[in-house]
Amino acid sequence: MRRGEGALSVWAAAACVAVIVYSSLQPFTGWTWPASPRSWWLDFDVSRRFTRSDLWLNVIAYVPLGATLAVVGARWLNRWRAVLMAFAAGLLLSLSMELAQVALPPRVASLYDALFNGVGTLVGALVGAAVAPRLATLTALRQRLLTPGASADLQLVLLGLWLAAQINPAIPVFGAAFHPGAQAAYEPPIILIEAVQTASALIGIGLFADLMMRKRWLGGLALLTILALALVLKWAAAELLLKPHALALWLRPGHSLGLALGAMLLTALFWLPRQWKSIVAGIALLTSVLVYALVPDVLFAEVPLSIFALRFGHLLHLNGLTLAIAMIWPLLATLVLFWRFGTERSKRIDGGR
Repeated sequence: MRRGEGALSVWAAAACVAVIVYSSLQPFTGWTWPASPRSWWLDFDVSRRFTRSDLWLNVIAYVPLGATLAVVGARWLNRWRAVLMAFAAGLLLSLSMELAQVALPPRVASLYDALFNGVGTLVGALVGAAVAPRLATLTALRQRLLTPGASADLQLVLLGLWLAAQINPAIPVFGAAFHPGAQAAYEPPIILIEAVQTASALIGIGLFADLMMRKRWLGGLALLTILALALVLKWAAAELLLKPHALALWLRPGHSLGLALGAMLLTALFWLPRQWKSIVAGIALLTSVLVYALVPDVLFAEVPLSIFALRFGHLLHLNGLTLAIAMIWPLLATLVLFWRFGTERSKRIDGGR
C-alpha cells in the first residue's frame, strides 16, 4: 500500500471520535466525582424511560464511526475481523463516555445509551466492511480530482464536518453565531458585522475547497456543490426543527448581503496563484471568527431553544456541537492550509494549474 493511501478514512474516523467526545461531554463544567469507585456503576440509571427519538439518535450517531473504523481496519484485517474491531472500539468509546458522564451532573449516564451506540457502531461496521473492497474506484476518482497528499484528505473531511454543522437551522449558513434579537437584524452595525463575517467565511471556504482540487474549474464546481448542499441541509433542518414562523430566521439581511459580496469577490480571487490564494483563504477564515470580537454579545449569544418545534434533550447538545464546529472550524482549516502550503510548499502539486 502506497504511503498516504487510506488517509481519508483515518481522518474521517478521527473526526467521528472528536465529534462524539465533544457532544458526549459538553458543557465540560460542573464535574462532581463520585465518592467511591462503586458509585461509578451504581449511578447508571437503567430504569429511565427511553423514548423512540433517543433510540434512533443514539444508533445513528455511531453509524459513521463504525463505518470509518471498519474501512480503516480492512486495510490490515479480513472483513469480519475488521467488523469486530470496529464494534469493540465503538462500544469501548461509548462506555467510556457514559462513565465520564457519571461525573457530569448536567448529563445522564445510561447503559441504554451505550447499548444503542453499540448497535449503531455494528450497523456502520457492517456497511463499512461491505463497501471497503469496492473503494478502489473512489480512490482512483480521488486521485484524479484532488491534489495528492494526506492533507487533501483532511481538507475533504473538514469540509464534510462543516456541512454537518449546517443541520442546525438557527446558525446562518457561512455564519458562526446566532443573534437572538429579531429587531437587531436590521440595525446597520449588525448588518455590517454579519456581512463582513459571512463574506469572509464564504471566501475562505471557497478558496479552501479550490485549493483541494487539481484544476481551477473543479474548485469552482466544488464551491457550488458545497453551497448547494449547505442550503439544502439548512432548509431541510429548518423545515423539520423550527416552527413555521421561524423557518427563515437563519437568513438575515447581513448574511444575505455577505453572501452576495463574497460571491463577487470570489470570482476574482479564484484567478490568483495558488500560494496567494492560500494566504487570502487563511486571512478570510480568521477574519470570519475574529470579527465577532467587535460584538461579543453576538459571539456568546445562545441559540434560543424557543424557536424549535422539537424539544427533546439531544437538541441542546446539537446546538452546542454545531456552534463549536462553526467557531473552531476556521481555525482548524487555517492550520491545515499552513501545514499544506508551509511544510510542503517545495512540492509541486498544481497539476497544470
